Amino acid sequence: MIAVVRVRGIPDTGRRVSDTLESLRLEKKHSCVLLEDNSSNRGMLDAVKDYVAYGDVDEETAEKLREQGEAPFSLSPPSKGFRDPKTGYNQGGSLGERDDMEELLERML
Repeated sequence: MIAVVRVRGIPDTGRRVSDTLESLRLEKKHSCVLLEDNSSNRGMLDAVKDYVAYGDVDEETAEKLREQGEAPFSLSPPSKGFRDPKTGYNQGGSLGERDDMEELLERML
């Protein structure tokens, strides 16, 4: 299972990115959705990787999110903030695929 959190809330994104974020139900900043790990969802995540943080989560973390309600989960900004919200995770920022997604979600719950 993949958790996806919208990090950036830029209103004038390109049409492809806007449509993809809408398809993922990530219309507001700090919203989160759970997705199945398949090629279709991976393709959409690749298109919006400069606006979201995403990564694999275990069932325990997914259950904590489901306790928040259904559809897109509205989360708080992370305690201690995001690292650089304009830079990819591999360059020391917050965007794109991350291996510590559970830690980020814990700070946002």
